[in-house]
Amino acid sequence: MSRITTLDVFEKEYREGLGQPLTPKPWREVTPEWLRRHGDGSGDFNPLYRDPVYARDGRYHQLVGSPSFVFSMNFGANASIWGHIPPADVAMKDLSILYLGADIEWYRPVWVGDRVRSIETPVDVTPTTMRQLGEALICSGRTEYFNHRAEPVARVTNRMLRFVNPGKGVQASDTGDKPRVAPDPLVWERTRRGAQPRYWDDVQVGEELPELPKGTYTTTELYLFTYGSLSTNRARYVDAGTIDMGAGGRADPEYARANRSQATSFDYGPQRIAWLTQVVSDWMGDHGDLVRLSSQLRRPNLIGDTNTVYAQVSRVLDADEFGGEVEIEAAVVNQDEVSTATATAVVRLPRPGALPDHSVLFAPEKSAEPGLYG
Repeated sequence: MSRITTLDVFEKEYREGLGQPLTPKPWREVTPEWLRRHGDGSGDFNPLYRDPVYARDGRYHQLVGSPSFVFSMNFGANASIWGHIPPADVAMKDLSILYLGADIEWYRPVWVGDRVRSIETPVDVTPTTMRQLGEALICSGRTEYFNHRAEPVARVTNRMLRFVNPGKGVQASDTGDKPRVAPDPLVWERTRRGAQPRYWDDVQVGEELPELPKGTYTTTELYLFTYGSLSTNRARYVDAGTIDMGAGGRADPEYARANRSQATSFDYGPQRIAWLTQVVSDWMGDHGDLVRLSSQLRRPNLIGDTNTVYAQVSRVLDADEFGGEVEIEAAVVNQDEVSTATATAVVRLPRPGALPDHSVLFAPEKSAEPGLYG
């Protein structure tokens, strides 16, 4: 068909594919190297996800994926960006996009050795009006993640804004003369709860989580997430206005302004969602479970912004004899003290005496002895 240049036509074509799954991507095997690359890209150096020696003596007795690893398994955005519309039929210089956030549910860990696959399905399209962009569409796509035992691992519902491209950047932050902070050392300095259990009984409403400084967002941080966490794939098509489609073209400031309506180069939304999950997982420790998280991206994170993640316990929910749930409000705040992303997370924590004792089961092996009962 001819190229789609209006929201009405895009909505009509997108709506026709609602509820129909996209062809799944190939199965992939989870390896320690893959987990490590995602940690490098998201800036999460929790040893539970990257240190085999630490993990061996921990809760799972081997490496597992972090909560945000679902985005490395599959960003899951194709269903919300295009649905079943061929990407070549829609040019960013005509109809651009902006990531709005995601709702995530986790069901079980991703283990080293698992083979994983996901199924994307466009599920909704809703007309809306935005203050700076005018008429737009909110397109929602559901991604369901499975392991090779056909067990559900997680479900992510992404929301993408589709709008007529105004041809210029419409968002900006004032970095001015405010201090810049190198992001790399921060990942090494981070203190985490780790193996010490955090019990549901000890949590109080209003408790503040240790803040998570992420430093000044640089092009290196953008590329680390792009190629460490997402994909090293090269672009098959190059949009007009750039020769560099690295990071989806967003690393090119002029392209970001002309085709993506941003003031300069900007991040992937899931990078900040990874930060929002990290501030929670660092606090809950190895024995907590992140059950679900609903996030909203309120404005872009631009190259040059300096970010810190803050969080606080907002509710203590019901518990049984084994554990209970806690609700947490979190936000990514930039140098202007503007919240660029917010989230509500629910964590399940154990109760005293409820943790299994695996000390005998995972004790060092004894030497084999000859004989029938050796």
